[in-house]
Amino acid sequence: MHLVTKSYFETFCKNFEPPFNEAKNFEAFVAYCAYSQYSADNIEVTDLVYEGADPGIDGAMLFLDDRAVFSCEELEEIFEKSHREYQVTIVFTQAKRSTTWSKQEIDSFVSAIVDFLSESPAQPHSQYLKDFKSMFSKLFENIGRIRNGLPDLIAYFFIAAPDTDAVEIAAAFTIGELSLKRMGYSFQTRLIKGHRELIHEYWLAAGGPVEASLPTVGYAPFPAAPNINNAYVATVSARNFIDSILKDKNGTPRKKLFEENVRDFLGVDVDVNSEISETLRNPEKKPRFGLMNNGITIVASNVRPAGQNIFVRDFQIVNGCQTSNVLISLDNEVDESVSLMVKLIEADEPSVIDDIVRATNRQSKVEDAQFISTLGTLRKLEHYFNARGATESNRLYFERRKGQYGPENIAPVRIFDVRETARCYAASIMMRPDLASRYPNRLTGELLNEVFGPGKPEDDYYTACFCLYRLRMLTSNKRFDGKYSKFRWHIITAASKYCKAMYKQWGCKDKNIALYNLFASNEGEWFERLNNLIKTAVPDPNLSRDLLKSPPFSATTLSNVDKLLRI
Repeated sequence: MHLVTKSYFETFCKNFEPPFNEAKNFEAFVAYCAYSQYSADNIEVTDLVYEGADPGIDGAMLFLDDRAVFSCEELEEIFEKSHREYQVTIVFTQAKRSTTWSKQEIDSFVSAIVDFLSESPAQPHSQYLKDFKSMFSKLFENIGRIRNGLPDLIAYFFIAAPDTDAVEIAAAFTIGELSLKRMGYSFQTRLIKGHRELIHEYWLAAGGPVEASLPTVGYAPFPAAPNINNAYVATVSARNFIDSILKDKNGTPRKKLFEENVRDFLGVDVDVNSEISETLRNPEKKPRFGLMNNGITIVASNVRPAGQNIFVRDFQIVNGCQTSNVLISLDNEVDESVSLMVKLIEADEPSVIDDIVRATNRQSKVEDAQFISTLGTLRKLEHYFNARGATESNRLYFERRKGQYGPENIAPVRIFDVRETARCYAASIMMRPDLASRYPNRLTGELLNEVFGPGKPEDDYYTACFCLYRLRMLTSNKRFDGKYSKFRWHIITAASKYCKAMYKQWGCKDKNIALYNLFASNEGEWFERLNNLIKTAVPDPNLSRDLLKSPPFSATTLSNVDKLLRI
């Protein structure tokens, strides 16, 4: 393996602590590189690969817009509760650590996908792939809800070899892509040559800063304001805005731009966006687009004019998600006659950014419940994690604002964003591992106030996150089999019940202290307690994912804890 590839792979293993052997960890590494092209959400890397029958596909992922979906139940719920169209992307990966190309391996990967998507696959499939096939079928039951009428299908053949101009390899990718297109299941179909240079590019982009240079028609500075370093209002070509800001150099829409925006994209044809769409589709109205639209607001860590261009770094679109996504959706309608007004603000004070987010979105009458990034509870959690973590060797970080710890070079396994924290809370405090595993979007949606309502003890969240962090460490360093990773939410729920019953007997002041101690050690009395709990609550780590998803499994896990309490 090339030294650079090896270095990036080792950094990935250090940062994410995957619990598998080297070959499976490399599969997780390249799957993460692919995942980061489509979503900015934190991810448990054990969810990106699977154990069991291997038909020639190492990873399978499904994205609705920029949100990864891992269960058919969650996919079904999304389609039931929202009636808009979604940009759907299906991703398959294959990982080879070899440094030489093989036409046969490329052909085998394509054949595996064709067989997998066929009505009667010949290859055996693990439960993970069976579940994924169920999601694939569910998509076509809701075909009217998929933008362009079909999902995109992107297959990545990753290999640690350098790029090659070999004719037979180029032909394998060309013919393979045609084979996938001929299946008729996809709108856009691509078979990506994932050579080592592309792996390097994807890895760096996954954690690196977002930078762009935006050409302008003209711009003017705003007057100086407290805690605002620089600010400009610019008139730009919408075509340049799409190509420079909304898409990366490869023409792929940037998925990390809207983390600060309080609303997801609602679809092209909903009332709030239908007028934007109609204007772009009308040749006479197009030139007036910039005058009829409220424009875009961007907050960045660095904003610098250079001639007629404005350079931005680490930027987020805090207002204009709907306009931006309509522009992407109707890309072919956007020509040089379409203009746009853009405000670019350089600010790094969180409270100032919160004010900008709230004020710019107030103009669209967004409900208070949607201001998840500005909830007072979350700000208090951030302060609590920082204060408590300063005194601990196993310091954890609460990421209230996406990417806020990027410049500090902190291992991702120590960083918990809003969604992951909600999942930990659901498992530990709400005693709902099913919500944490199968319906995580509920926790930051309809159950938002139940999860992050005012007055809840910050220690509950920190302790819940610590349990997950330590469970990752214990599977990574092989104190527990990596197969237990898929039971992580059920183990945390079982541990919460166990500690609630036993903390006084163990001489602890409260349940949270007992929970913290239970997961904190690699050996000794507390580790033995955790070992007994896990082996009792989940006696068979080889249980299928199908059984894991079943409603009785949570009840069975908790009833198994009673066996320990009776000893």
